[in-house]
Amino acid sequence: MQLKLYRKSTIFLSIVVICEILSILLLLKYREVWTANKIPVMVGFVAFLFVLTSLYTWYDLNADKRLIRKAVSNGDVALARIKDGSFVRFGRDAKLKNHVYWKLDAIIYDNDMVEHKASIIEKFSTHQTSIPKGDVYVTYVEGKTDDSLIIPNMIIASIPEYKVLTDDYEKQLKPKYLNAYINDGLILETYQESVNKEK
Repeated sequence: MQLKLYRKSTIFLSIVVICEILSILLLLKYREVWTANKIPVMVGFVAFLFVLTSLYTWYDLNADKRLIRKAVSNGDVALARIKDGSFVRFGRDAKLKNHVYWKLDAIIYDNDMVEHKASIIEKFSTHQTSIPKGDVYVTYVEGKTDDSLIIPNMIIASIPEYKVLTDDYEKQLKPKYLNAYINDGLILETYQESVNKEK
């Protein structure tokens, strides 16, 4: 899913750049028409560029967060057991912050404890240099396992309604949870690694 979002964001950026270039060309072509009112025209032009750029930035920085919030509010949550991870590519966001994309080979257990193989491509902080094995909660829609996104632990822990679901997983699957949190991008660690960091 993260690569799909990255491609959509790239298309959005291309449209923004084209619109900005076209607006500059139109402004230059018809400068005789607006020179008498150049201050309001220039203010409007700068405001137009600002709005376009802000819309792109907002989309790029929030698209995955919005999908996670929507999935959590709809109850589209499942447990994923990460088996392995492999590097995919580097990328940058709208604030020119670097990220790294990893492909996670995982087994997703839906709410009926049925197994589904998945290859999840997730966007991580550049501090993520390897992928630990363990369990995390992900967004899950039946038939779209590869579109899953990792849900930071604090989101699940902060919603009391999910306690029944997490208790069910813990009884049946005995998950070994990873610590999934945001720090300049997503980080996945074993809890022992997190404890060692605090020392």
